[in-house]
Amino acid sequence: MRFLALMTIILGGAMASPAQANCDIGGRAVPCATKNGYYRIAKPPGPGPHPAVMYLYGSLGNSGDLIGNRGFVQAFVDRGYAVIVPAGLNLRYRSGIGSGWFLRNARTRKDRNDAAFVAEVLADAAVKHRIDRKRVLMAGMSNGGFLTWEIACHNPDMAAAYAPIAAGYLGKMPKKCRKPVRIIHTHGRADQVVTVDESGDRFNAGARIATLGETLGGAARAAGCTHPGKSTKFKEYDRTTWNGCQRGASVDLLLHDGGHTIPLSWYSLILDWFEGPGTVTNSVGGGTARFQGVSEGESRFQRAGQGTGRFKRATTPSE
Repeated sequence: MRFLALMTIILGGAMASPAQANCDIGGRAVPCATKNGYYRIAKPPGPGPHPAVMYLYGSLGNSGDLIGNRGFVQAFVDRGYAVIVPAGLNLRYRSGIGSGWFLRNARTRKDRNDAAFVAEVLADAAVKHRIDRKRVLMAGMSNGGFLTWEIACHNPDMAAAYAPIAAGYLGKMPKKCRKPVRIIHTHGRADQVVTVDESGDRFNAGARIATLGETLGGAARAAGCTHPGKSTKFKEYDRTTWNGCQRGASVDLLLHDGGHTIPLSWYSLILDWFEGPGTVTNSVGGGTARFQGVSEGESRFQRAGQGTGRFKRATTPSE
């Protein structure tokens, strides 16, 4: 935590603040309250409506820590996006009590329907903060990635696209999700928290985690994709794009050699992907410090390297 605080101070002094962070009541910044919880938000300058990244953090995460860390916030705000971080409720883990998300197939006590809560947050932010509901990218890491997959499958109209990280579908993957979506999944081959071929229960959830193949297969079936293309190298990732998907839908996989982490390049690449055909943003550009998740409940910051280049739509590979 001492290192985190130091890096926050160092990076915070070099970057401009977003136009607004959290809600303003009587000149005091406080979390934004909804009927069933609260969230924090940071926005770019301008009146909006703003595109947004809805970020669902992993186990033991904290919305205040994330919105308070400018490296994380500016990775999105500098590109013209608001970043919305809902607050999870406490769950009981094997290591103790900590923040997380209640999932439909988990056999844990369900204090709140978190998929419905995320929808409630988006509806509130759209009105109070002029968020463009047609330009929302939902991303989630680990436990937040489980919820991202759940929403993409069962509540697909909630966001324009989905970007789960280091997770999978918790429970048996449905034979077919409700409708086609745009989804890109990022995972580390060396991940020992949620392994690529995950099939066990290490989260006190009482439910098997679908393997990566099963999870992506469900999304591909919903999108009408015919088969995955050949893997191609893109920076530090091996990228696989499914072929033959319905118009407006896509399924992509980014594999990297790391563990239960978010690679430094992910933040710019994922926005490049989201801004692909059919998506318009009010990107403002500019340099930034990038946020890199190390593990759930822990984070660190690094300066961005030189330009990472655009994430281009893959050409259909020959089979």
